[in-house]
Amino acid sequence: MATARKRPTQRRAKTTATRGTAAAARHGFPVIDADSHVFEPAAIWEEYLDRAYRPLARAAFWYEDVDGSATVILNGKPAKPLNASRINRQAIWRPGMRPEDIGALDPSRAHPTNPGAADATARLKDMDAMGVGQAVLFPTLFAEYFPAIENPDVAAALARAYNDWLWDFTRKAPKRLLPVAVLPLQDVNFALRELRRAARRGFRAVCLRPAFVGRKFGSYAHYDSSTRPHFLNHPEYDRLWTEIEALRITACIHPSPGSTNAEWTSTGPYLERVAGALRTGHYLAESVAPTMDNAIFLTAICFYAHMERFPKLRFAMHHSGASWVTLALEKAETYLWLLSNFKDVSLEPEHVFFQRPTLVTFNSWESSVARLPDTFGTIAAWGSRYPHHDASAPEEAIANLHKWKVPDDVVARYMGGNAARHFGLAA
Repeated sequence: MATARKRPTQRRAKTTATRGTAAAARHGFPVIDADSHVFEPAAIWEEYLDRAYRPLARAAFWYEDVDGSATVILNGKPAKPLNASRINRQAIWRPGMRPEDIGALDPSRAHPTNPGAADATARLKDMDAMGVGQAVLFPTLFAEYFPAIENPDVAAALARAYNDWLWDFTRKAPKRLLPVAVLPLQDVNFALRELRRAARRGFRAVCLRPAFVGRKFGSYAHYDSSTRPHFLNHPEYDRLWTEIEALRITACIHPSPGSTNAEWTSTGPYLERVAGALRTGHYLAESVAPTMDNAIFLTAICFYAHMERFPKLRFAMHHSGASWVTLALEKAETYLWLLSNFKDVSLEPEHVFFQRPTLVTFNSWESSVARLPDTFGTIAAWGSRYPHHDASAPEEAIANLHKWKVPDDVVARYMGGNAARHFGLAA
């Protein structure tokens, strides 16, 4: 009986791998989507989460959607939903959709989400339609809400549940779908345990949001160092970085708009407060906060010798574009020269950054990557943002690169080669 069950699975895996190669070949080179997303299904909470933790998780972090109206509980209170309308913008895009198509949707009624956001079979069909051979998979709800969970024990249980679900999701086509694990940074020991468990299972990458993690925030005057919220480069996390480096796991720095969280977590809530004061009529966080949060992270590791202390650390910066990277490095370098109170830090962070295993994803419409192939040629990788409402197909990125007369070999690296090398993916 066991042998009979294995054979169909092996045939399916071979078939999906072959389709991926054929789909990507139409561009003339393999295409890897270095920034795509799942939208977490109820099964994570209802099936994968340990039964003993389900009552606690209902208070710590719980998500339900009824007829297009979402309810999120975070730390015992209703949390701000991701969407102001009934359109699930984080899972609405399908191959062939244009921005004007999404803009024309009626926000007062629920619209079906893309099945590929949570179903691997549908996902692979969409990848075939896009001509994408392989995809790196990031969370959505677990990127936004998960870092704000206050209970470390529940955060650890939810991380296990999410990672188990995602691993099963990718088994439909393990050569085409690369899962990125989440870690419960609320407690370093729990994060180390989950990192090692994920590595044993076969994960090659972990998702780290550049946000203050896991502790209630008040006036700093009333909190000692053990109760303040911690950023990713805090010394408390050194053991974790050491282990990530030793395991050769890629640390994927992936921001989220953060507009639903408390203001101290990231720049998102602050930007929305500014948007309200200025009466912009629309959200700002989604378009601005990811870039700002990744820039803060990069500046922090420049100023505190993170890259020098972990020289073999593989890290990648996702979902914030690439245009800002050179400016952030140049400004960091300028101020490190000007200020004398930093010790054991390179005065040339740009050199350190580009000489280490680094990846930066770019959006289809970014012109800076196309115009600066000497700078980005070996580190930039295209990401679709599928199935978010601002997603795009590889044709748009390729057309933009050709517009700026980028050499064919560099186009191939941008669209797949750099990501394949960085994540150790075989075509």
